[in-house]
Amino acid sequence: MPRRARLRVALGWLGLGLASAAVPVTALAQTQQQVPQHWISYANLAGSQLQSTLGDPASETVVRLHAWMQGRISTKEGQPVPPPPVVVRVWVAPSGKIDRVAFDSLGDAQADTDLRTLLTTQPLAEPPPRDMRQPMVLQLSLGAT
Repeated sequence: MPRRARLRVALGWLGLGLASAAVPVTALAQTQQQVPQHWISYANLAGSQLQSTLGDPASETVVRLHAWMQGRISTKEGQPVPPPPVVVRVWVAPSGKIDRVAFDSLGDAQADTDLRTLLTTQPLAEPPPRDMRQPMVLQLSLGAT
């Protein structure tokens, strides 16, 4: 498989909401090519929309997933130690529908199902740029509230 530049959207858990920021990752390309601005713009759009979906306190699925994630926080020297980030690969169809997501199991079948459902239920507001390489890579991290 040839090396490809990918976008990484960093999402941090904050209570019942997610904060998102798009960060270009170019280290995979041998040449120091820049990630096109329109890819970054699309990643920001996707991150904002997924932030909204994953942070909806009216959603039973969101509340259940956040409760499960909060239950995984351990402590070290009296300070909360969040679990390691979850890396999610996201494939978006030309229509904007999220076709597929892939991630290592969270260790709980219901949490896996909840995350997959939340990420794939709503289509994105816009289709991806025609030339955008996929998948987009999201990093989900549980943080302190």
